[in-house]
Amino acid sequence: MLLIARAPVRISFGGGGTDLPAYYTQFGGAVLSTAINRYIYTFISKAAGDALQIMSSDFRAFYRHEVGAAFETEGELGLAKAVLREFGAPDGLDVFLASQIPPGTGLGGSGAVAVAMITALAGWKGQSLSKQEVAELACDIAINKLHLPSGKQDEYGAAMGGLNQIVFTKDGTTVTPVPAAPDALETLQQRLMLFFTGKSRNSEKILASQSNASRQQDPATLERMHRIKALGQDMLETIADGRLDDFADLLHQSWVQKRGVNADISNNQIDQAYDSARKNGALGGKITGAGGGGFLMLYAHPEHQPAITRDLAALGLARMDFRFDFDGARVLTRI
Repeated sequence: MLLIARAPVRISFGGGGTDLPAYYTQFGGAVLSTAINRYIYTFISKAAGDALQIMSSDFRAFYRHEVGAAFETEGELGLAKAVLREFGAPDGLDVFLASQIPPGTGLGGSGAVAVAMITALAGWKGQSLSKQEVAELACDIAINKLHLPSGKQDEYGAAMGGLNQIVFTKDGTTVTPVPAAPDALETLQQRLMLFFTGKSRNSEKILASQSNASRQQDPATLERMHRIKALGQDMLETIADGRLDDFADLLHQSWVQKRGVNADISNNQIDQAYDSARKNGALGGKITGAGGGGFLMLYAHPEHQPAITRDLAALGLARMDFRFDFDGARVLTRI
């Protein structure tokens, strides 16, 4: 038997960082994000022997767990091993992981890995989990079991799919689809662009710094975080109203605020690329995820996109086409 499941990665428009427990348990968080049609895949099949084997094409990593041996989550593939431990570390399985994006690029890939694996393993075991339950289990593994300095938006974006406002409080998480007209969503997709900077990064340092600042209630950081959350709410309203150029202006304002949260969020390459895009007609943008590398997202009318693409290519950034995903995590096939 072979089972294949997938989960989409996401791009976050506004509110990033307010999904960290150190922030939302005190002040409540809210993120505006959309899943996109770039996926993390999990393949599960019966192994030739009794051992549990995990393979990752992206990390070129392999792990073998013998029957009866202690199951540790340290080292390579720690997140994948933690998910398997949650399901009882089933023996006699081959688990293969593959991604359509490079790791560490700010699109929520780690959260999507956990969600894709949980979806696949639940399907393999015949368990019925709602998308919210899948997201919560993935968050629990990352935050409470592995103690990673991560938020919750990646797992929810991957599990639920679609363009949503995701609200985080100490009492729970609420996902609300953005009430936008279909033509507005289509236009928004056409005006958004993604460019790979060519650099991956480990977001843990940036996220840990943000968490510590929120926990210690650093006034300057909190003021920016509150502003970022408010701008995310304003973005939702502009999309719902079809005022997309106003959305782009808010995206720019949010990027200015985000850059001030931590010095590692941007760098000379990102600043140069963003300035070039703005000069060529981009109305707004931001670096995806925690920052420091990954993908640069831009908003520009179609007539400006060729010049933006050309000049950013000259700076070493490659464009990646995409569309929104509205399916979320799901089992694709069972053979």
